[in-house]
Amino acid sequence: MYLTATRPDILYVVSVLSRFLNCAKESHMIAAKRVVRYLKGTSCHGVKFTKSKELKLSGFSDIDWAGSADDMKSTSGYCFSLGSACFSWCSKMQEIVAQSTAEAEFIAATATANQALWLRKLMQDLHLSSKEGTEVYVDNQATLAISHNPVFHGRTKHFKL
Repeated sequence: MYLTATRPDILYVVSVLSRFLNCAKESHMIAAKRVVRYLKGTSCHGVKFTKSKELKLSGFSDIDWAGSADDMKSTSGYCFSLGSACFSWCSKMQEIVAQSTAEAEFIAATATANQALWLRKLMQDLHLSSKEGTEVYVDNQATLAISHNPVFHGRTKHFKL
């Protein structure tokens, strides 16, 4: 797990594999060995920070809807870039079973927005605050429509955040 702090490219697969630590099967071991081989072949890869004139905070969120075959829960993921580099990322299984991709994406977007608020406060403490808002990118049109229109109706009133 500690490698995911410097290698966001393996975050998702390590997150999924860590769910099976207590009951690992041969297929999990094969996948883990593949990750190790990938790391060995890409040992020169990592996060590169370059100088940028503008320190704009941007967030990106995505999900795999009902990706867990055991309990049909979705996995949320987000990352943030500041300037030209990704510096904060997370992959986590959602606590509830989403009934639609829009619901799962909305939950992920909410977690991303909460992290954005925390990062903006951290930037203020470091005297790096920006007057611009933080953009959070979501790839689901229904989620965008729900976030722009806070009126609850029959299709969204069951959302639990």
